[in-house]
Amino acid sequence: MNDAALIQAVEAAQAGDERAFEALFRAHRDSLYSLAMHFLHDADVAADVTQEAFVRAWEQLPRLRDPAAFGGWLRAMAMNLVRDHFRRHRPQDELDESDPPPGDDPGPEETLVDDERGRSVREAVLSLPEHQRAIVTMHYLEGRSVAEIMSALGLAKGTVVSRLSRGRENLRRRLAPHIADVGER
Repeated sequence: MNDAALIQAVEAAQAGDERAFEALFRAHRDSLYSLAMHFLHDADVAADVTQEAFVRAWEQLPRLRDPAAFGGWLRAMAMNLVRDHFRRHRPQDELDESDPPPGDDPGPEETLVDDERGRSVREAVLSLPEHQRAIVTMHYLEGRSVAEIMSALGLAKGTVVSRLSRGRENLRRRLAPHIADVGER
């Protein structure tokens, strides 16, 4: 969906056109699901988050001021739902010692360390300020270029680049202990 068609669809959906919202759903469903899967690693939960993001988007669409920002607004909504999921479901690390580790698979200790590192990365991204989180997520997790982010969020290039740089620095600072751990292996 090109920018003009996106804006037209958002404006029509804001006026109550369900078909226009269905077009927005089809245009954004896969990337939103992929984003949720990246953090949640559970297809059912990612599907629930995707669906809930669209339900909330439909309900809150009249409040969206800039139709061109729909994609970033929707991703931010999904990221908030992912964060809510992590708050509600703090993982409990349990090791079942009755099941010995299979042959070449990592042992429980390595798996636990890797799981903890992955959780730390997800939590670090989710803890970024919203304006940085959206851009970092779009660039590093969705593989979008600076130009694509500029277009999706309606921001100037300098704003995108500076938020991306600050977000990257915030992640580096938050993840420094885990990065040091990798070097010690």
